[in-house]
Formats: sequence, structure tokens, C-alpha cells
Amino acid sequence: MKKIFCILSFFYLFSYAYELKINSNITALKLGEQNLYIGTEKGEILKYNIQDKSLKKLLSLPKIKDYYGDNFAKIYNIDLNHNTLLILSEGDFGNKNLSFYNKKLTIKKLQEQSVKKVFFIDNNTFLFVLLDSEIILVDHNLKKIKEFQFSHSSLSDAVLNEDKTQLVAGFESGEVKLFDLKKWKILKNYDEIHKDNIYQVDFKKNIILSCGTDRRLGIVKNNKQYFLQKDFLIYTCALSPSGKFAIYSDNEAEISEIFNTNNFNSIAKFHNAGMMSEFIIFINENEFIISGFGDKILFRSVDESL
Repeated sequence: MKKIFCILSFFYLFSYAYELKINSNITALKLGEQNLYIGTEKGEILKYNIQDKSLKKLLSLPKIKDYYGDNFAKIYNIDLNHNTLLILSEGDFGNKNLSFYNKKLTIKKLQEQSVKKVFFIDNNTFLFVLLDSEIILVDHNLKKIKEFQFSHSSLSDAVLNEDKTQLVAGFESGEVKLFDLKKWKILKNYDEIHKDNIYQVDFKKNIILSCGTDRRLGIVKNNKQYFLQKDFLIYTCALSPSGKFAIYSDNEAEISEIFNTNNFNSIAKFHNAGMMSEFIIFINENEFIISGFGDKILFRSVDESL
């Protein structure tokens, strides 16, 4: 296997972490059990096994055409259902493509060009999340089953719950909405947390986490709305699998902090090693991943802290 990465060690006091470095800028991450799927600006999908620390290239998307000639098909988003990958990527002349990969690659051109994220609902049903505040449910032929328009405010981010029955969406207006994918209607509108654009949301065990331009970190728990006010922009945040812990990054100070969602007490702080954090993923309650638009991924443990 061609080696296209290296692992570097970092020591803070008596703590340990490691870094995975690849040969391209990272644009998408998806964790599936012990495998981390990495999308790059060069149109590659890499699979990294967290247990044995092995990395292999699964595929390279064909080059696309733009006004300057041939170019790489940048990957925007990855979802996973069993052994099948769903890949949102750049298409010809600013269009977007949707690809399916399970040992064989199938590429389809999308009609909707403002698609921001794609999700599996089941093997034959997919959900498109559009920047212009719309979601569309489609079948395996990409034929519309139904659609929903939220508002005129741009949709910034969206995530599904564990069983793919509910969606949480954050908007440019600062609102966070909980949507029932079975009943196809809004269940709740949370508008007491944010005053401005939301960058990211997460949703685990009925707990909602959000962060945004207003320097606030929002928590919705037991249908009650809370926020922590910070003095810096918060671009990325994530919940642990149980929802007990939350993490966010301060890119100005190059620090990430974990806190308890029950009492909001700080648990630990970590150096980001010069990284501008865009992605945070908990592997389990004790370990997590931090990455951004660059060529490295940090693997961290709650036991390791400043």
C-alpha cells in the first residue's frame, strides 16, 4: 500500500495524542464505527481505521470541467449506510454531483445546485438539505417524494438524530428548528438562544447543540433553551454519543474545550496545534477528532488536557 500519511506524536505534560497527515486538504469527514472516511479537495475518499491505524484510498472521483479546463471534483459531504457511501461533490461548471460507492462508483448529476448536505434515510431514500432553506426527500432515482420550505432565511447546517426520524437545522436568522421526518412537519422552533447566523449544530440523545456568529454556544435540553456567551466566534461544536459532553473550538486562541451539558462545567481544554478547526467528531465518550481545511487530523483523548 502506498504510504500517503504520517503519524506524529504530541506530549502535553504527561498526556499523549497523535496526528494523521494526508497529501491533500480535507473537506469532509464521516465516522462509521471504527472507520473514518475522509473527503478531500482533490476528489479522493480515504478510509482510516482507528483501531489499527491503517489508511487506504477508496476512490478518486473523475476530474470535472470548469472555465479553466479540467479540475478536481471537490468533495463537500459524505454519508454512510452500512457499506455504501453517499458523496456530494463538485460537478462540471459549478454544478453538483451525487455519487454512490460500494466497491463500484455511480455518479449522478444533481438538478438542485444549492444542495449543502445529503443524508441516507434508508437504502433507497435520501434527504437533500438546501442552502435556500429547503429539504427534499428523493428516491433512488433522485425523483422527488416530497419537499418542505422552512423560511426565507438561509439554512446554515443540519444533522439527523440516531434513527434518522428527526432533523435539527440551524439558520442564518439564528433560529434552530426541530423537524419530524415521519410526520414531515416542524416540531419546535428555538429562537431564544442565537441572535445571528448559526455555523454548526449537533443532535444526540434528544440534546441539541449549536454555535454561531453571535459568540454563543446553545444547548436545548428537556425542551429548555440555554446558552453560554463567549467573546470569540465559534465555528464548530459537537456532542459526545451520550450527549453528556459537548466540545467547541476557539480558533483565535487555538484551543478546544469540553464541558458537561448537565451543569456547563468545564471538563478539559486542548491545544489545536495551529489548526483552524472546522470538524469535531466524538469517537466515544473519551476520544474525539479535530480537523479543518488542511492536511491533518488530530486524535485526542479527554484524559489529555492542558
